[in-house]
Amino acid sequence: MEISHAVGSVMELGDILQRIVETGARIMETNTCSVYLRDDDEPEFLVLHASWGLSRAEELGVRGFRWGEGLPGWSAQHNQTVALANDRHDGRWAQLDDTAKEAELKAYLGTPLRIQDDVAGVLTFRRAAEQDWTHEEVIFAEFIAKQVAIVLEKASLYEEKVEAERLAAIAVSLSGVAHYIKNVLQNMMGGSYFVETGLKRGDVDKARKGWELLQRSIGKIQALVENMLTYSRDWKCELEPLDVNAMLAQMAQQVEPSAFAKGIRLTLELDERLPELQADEDALHDAVLNLVTNAVDVLEENTGGEVCVRTRRDDAAGVARICVVDNGPGIPPDVQEKMFTLFFTTKGRGGTGIGLSVTHRIIAEHHGSLSFDSSPDEGTTFTIELPLNTDRG
Repeated sequence: MEISHAVGSVMELGDILQRIVETGARIMETNTCSVYLRDDDEPEFLVLHASWGLSRAEELGVRGFRWGEGLPGWSAQHNQTVALANDRHDGRWAQLDDTAKEAELKAYLGTPLRIQDDVAGVLTFRRAAEQDWTHEEVIFAEFIAKQVAIVLEKASLYEEKVEAERLAAIAVSLSGVAHYIKNVLQNMMGGSYFVETGLKRGDVDKARKGWELLQRSIGKIQALVENMLTYSRDWKCELEPLDVNAMLAQMAQQVEPSAFAKGIRLTLELDERLPELQADEDALHDAVLNLVTNAVDVLEENTGGEVCVRTRRDDAAGVARICVVDNGPGIPPDVQEKMFTLFFTTKGRGGTGIGLSVTHRIIAEHHGSLSFDSSPDEGTTFTIELPLNTDRG
């Protein structure tokens, strides 16, 4: 029942497998329980993915056997369960680890992980005592292996479903993105006309106006391309100590000219108690920049618009908060539930609907959360919560 519950729970594959091997070792009363899976990139290798009781837990995903090598490799290749009172007496035995811990283990039980007609890996149990495995133990080990196989199949189907949905959303949205690019190109054509006319007539002001229009359009195209690449590629944040307040101050200098041009006041309220956080500077910068530029975009020109970026340290919750607050029109209730949906936009042809989805993904990669609070005519507050790096105070 414990194993079935783990299989049905919503967790990462590695977490589920680890829970299964811990439960399996306890119930089978063995010194170890391990899961070896066929490597995606090098299918001729079986790699240790989860283990309870082995001494090299830090080598999960690294150490393993060749297909057909050692008892796990033989079991996988021949799709057969192997039960031995002492594995050292068997010519197929090969050592995974050269530490004293593995040298103490003798009894071996391994059974293949079958998905349909394929073998995805091997589940193994080991005991220090030299003793035969009972028929009931072998049957129960094969039952646990079936549960692991179900987990692997579910994980594979889920990944395929997510990938299919992502590609379908991209395909459906191509016309919207094309319209956005078409509008930006129209602006660039207009800007180039002003530059060309100004240069021919010696009108510097007209040329400068055209150049500013070209710069803004180039910035939009750059943001679009970066967001699309960020969303579509398989990437991981590179977390390093970061002074978030300093990063936000630098980012504000980027946005301030465009905000000032619209008559919008951009302010910072930075908590000096905020420690360095483990973050990917470029990714987090882009995430907050998306929120700030969105806030500036929703505010009308010369109407007293304000955007405030705040940081707060919350020791009780163990998080650092970055808030982007505007006094704009707010988000209508029927729109709020769609805010993080890929390619949904409230800007018509002026937006792509990628920015918020990218921001949401970046914050998730930082093990944080992104939320918002908004009421019609009362403004909107987007809040990023990131784990505090308490080791640094």
